Amino acid sequence: MTEPHDHDPLRSLFQQAAADGRSRSVQPSAADITARGRGARRRRLAVFAAGACLVVGGGGAALAALLPGRADPVLPATTPSVSGPSPMGTTSPPPSFDRPTGTNPPTIGTTTSPPGGPPSSTSNGSTPPDG
Repeated sequence: MTEPHDHDPLRSLFQQAAADGRSRSVQPSAADITARGRGARRRRLAVFAAGACLVVGGGGAALAALLPGRADPVLPATTPSVSGPSPMGTTSPPPSFDRPTGTNPPTIGTTTSPPGGPPSSTSNGSTPPDG
């Protein structure tokens, strides 16, 4: 008993094409297969390294954004002189603002006025002068 697909013309064409493909195909050498594997491994490693750099950089940027701002820069204790260097031996020590020294006692009979100057005689103290 013959099966119906034994005499199928399409089947014989596919078998002929498969045989032709097998005869034309070339098996790559082991060195070629190894080189392709190494190239794929290098690409995966490069992608992993780039991703790690992005994660670390993004985390650093997020951390910098979340931290409080920097404090104002610290100014020097004394202001440098603009006139240039002075001769040696004529410099005096900088004034101390921690506690008063006994070298310049206040004079008796002097008064100090509040910031803004002494009150004017036209002002009665209840309202500020217009102007």
